[in-house]
This record gives sequence, structure tokens and C-alpha cells, in this order.
Amino acid sequence: MKKSYDVVIVGASFAGSYFARRMSEKGYSVLVIEKSSREKISSNYDIFHLTRKETELYGLPLPDKYCFTYDNASFFSPYGNYERHGTTDETIGLHKSEYIRLLNDWATEMGAEILYGASFMELEYENSKISGIAFEYNGECVTVRCRLCADCSGQKAVVRRSLPDDYGIEKFELTEKDVFFVKLRYIKFDEPIEKWLTSHNWLFYKTWLSPTDDSADAILGTGSCISYEIGDKVYETLVENLKPPPFRTVKTECGTTPNHRTIYSFVSDGFIAMGDAASLTRPNNGEGCAANIVLEDIAVDIASEAMKSGAYPSREALWKINKEYNTKQGAMFALMLAGLAKAMQHSIGAEEYMYKHDIFFTQSILCGNGKSLSITPAEIFNMLKYIVEGVISNELPARELGEMLGGGLKGVRLGIHYFMYPKTPVAFDKWTKKADRLWRKAGQMSDFFLN
Repeated sequence: MKKSYDVVIVGASFAGSYFARRMSEKGYSVLVIEKSSREKISSNYDIFHLTRKETELYGLPLPDKYCFTYDNASFFSPYGNYERHGTTDETIGLHKSEYIRLLNDWATEMGAEILYGASFMELEYENSKISGIAFEYNGECVTVRCRLCADCSGQKAVVRRSLPDDYGIEKFELTEKDVFFVKLRYIKFDEPIEKWLTSHNWLFYKTWLSPTDDSADAILGTGSCISYEIGDKVYETLVENLKPPPFRTVKTECGTTPNHRTIYSFVSDGFIAMGDAASLTRPNNGEGCAANIVLEDIAVDIASEAMKSGAYPSREALWKINKEYNTKQGAMFALMLAGLAKAMQHSIGAEEYMYKHDIFFTQSILCGNGKSLSITPAEIFNMLKYIVEGVISNELPARELGEMLGGGLKGVRLGIHYFMYPKTPVAFDKWTKKADRLWRKAGQMSDFFLN
């Protein structure tokens, strides 16, 4: 270990490993500190998913053997009476801890150094700007200099939350209102039925079923706001309503994923936050690894340019990361997160009705596989017809319809606002004030569980 590095990264899981590899490829010296041991890194969940398309697009390494693969997805109405089935990008199932170790090796192959069992303590400053980092290793305090510090420490965001109040980075801490409580049940059916061993999604219950390795037949996952107990009640309702074949639970894993907007700015002087430390996850499913690569690839190009010839990466030099990310992905994620906050808060009967009559929950929307939606005038006419009939019969209550449509509109407004992200820090304060107002109006998905 040297006394000085160009880049120090806190956290050696997916985000930290990927950034370490790419910055090393650019010729910069990189140190990654990781509080866990190599054997226990990222062991909160067992099974981890990537699509084949993602691995090829981003040049990610893959092990010789996968747990499983699948390329189909089915979406079901709350009572299971209606199904939308389609193909999806080939999904690869991997053991997460093993895969992260593979990524660690992928980063060190390019020259990055990874120090396991090292816990972040504090940042060092010169002239009020980050100049280094202190961490505990083998019971001692170790200090190294750096020009850029990357917080990839996960939801606790230990580096981001240690910054001075006037450093230009939000320091909020995620609470039970800001995360999804995920419980994975690895199950075995008493008498396996083939159709239950493929990808299933029940959006109303925020529950899904997918393949797994040889230790079980499938993973039945649930997500809920506020607590695991709320998710357990939803799970019991799902089992009661769908009456799946008899099964037993082999093991259970629990964890959380951010369900909160990203920080308004990812960068400041000599600093960048990524992954869960920046609350960057896909709004529709909580996955963050591949989604975060969009930010990281932008950051690698801009940060490496800002650090040329030994230059210090100032807030102004890194600012383009914010603008490019929000144009490419952030605006769409803001739209989705705000829209889903209201769109999914309707009754079980209303969703069953919408599935039955192809209102919103259509084949092209749910199973379009990322392709452009093609809805014919006849389909739009039928949708409007059944919306009116549903409102009149109260099978689709007007209040619930209004909440869904209103949520969609609020999402669009936020998406446009993020697309208009300021090109320089000069207009940032004005932009954040409007963003705050729009997010307050949009609310969060957890609001539904608190009322």
C-alpha cells in the first residue's frame, strides 16, 4: 500500500469494483477499501441477476458456470385470472458473493488494489477540499492521500454522510420510509409443477417468483415499505388468493434496497457518490448494479479528463457527470419513481378489472422487452370505453383512477425537470428548490402504507 493514490474508493462490491477497474484502465492508481473480509463480501443475498445483454454491453466478466438462465416473464392479475406472457432478455442467475469476488479480481488484474477488513474513519482536507482518507486497518489508523474519493459504501453512505454541511452534497439518511424491505423465500414444491418454475410477477403484491440453484425449486420474493411485517401480511394474502401448489420454505434472506430519489448532485470537490450510497436503483424493481453503470461510465470519462496531468477534480470539472447522467437515465428514473408512488396504490379489484380489460396492464406495456410501445387506435378506444364503464360501475373507482393518472402526470413533470438539469452549478440552488416542491407533491410509495 502506497501513501498516495489518484483515486480511493470506499466499498468493493459491484459499484466499487466496476469503477476501480475502469479508472485503472485509464491509467490512474486506485485503492479500494472494504470493511468485509474477502470471503464474506456482499453475502447479504445469495442469488444475483444480470442479463446477458448487460454483460456484453459493459464488458462484464462471467464465471464458467451459472446457477440458471431464463428468457421469459409472465405478469399476473391479483387473483391469477389474467396473464401477460412474453420473452425478456436472457437473465443469468449467479451467486452474488462469488460474483463480487470475480469482479474484485477483474479490478486488480488492471492494477487496482483492494484492502479487505478496512473501515472508513474520516476524510482529510486541505484548503477545505478533500485531500485524503483515514481508515482503520488491523487496529490502526491509516491515512492515504488522494485526488478523488468515491463513496460506494452502500445504503449507509458513510463517506457522503461525513461530508461538511456546506460541501454541496446532501447528507440525508435513509429511513424505513425510504427503503423497500425485501424478503426472499427459497421454496421447494411438494410436487413440482413446471409452470410454477419460470419467472412470475404479481405487481399488485410487489411479489415475484424466479428460478434458483439446486438448493430449492424457486425463489419467492416480496417487497414492502415500512417493515418486513407488512410484507408478510401481503405474502399471506397472495398465497390465500392464488392458492399455489403446496410448498415448504428451505431458507429465507432479508435485506433492503433504496426506494428514494437519488441525491441531487453526485459530485463535489474531489468527491463522487455512486450506487446505493447515492440511492441509485431502478424504481420498478430496486435493482441497482447494472443501472449504476450508466452513471459510472459517464463518471470515468469525465473524471479521467478532469484529473489529466495531475489536476485536482473540482466540483465544476466534475459537474458534467450530473448533467449527462440525468439526461441519459436520471430523468426517466425520476419519472418512474414519482409515477409509481401513486400508480400502484389502488385496490385489488381495480387491478383485476384493468387486467381483464387491457387498461394499462397490457401485453405491450408489461412484456414489450424494452421495445417501443405500439398501441392501435382500436386498443385506445377499448381502453377508454372500459375506463368509463369501470368508473360508472365502480369496479374502477374514480378516486383510484384519479390517483393513478395524477401520479403519472407528476412523474412526467419531474422527468422534464430532471431532463432540464443545470449545465453548471450556478443555477443548481434554483433547480433544487423546484425539485423539492415537485417531490413533495409526488410523495412516496410508503405514504400509502402510513395512511
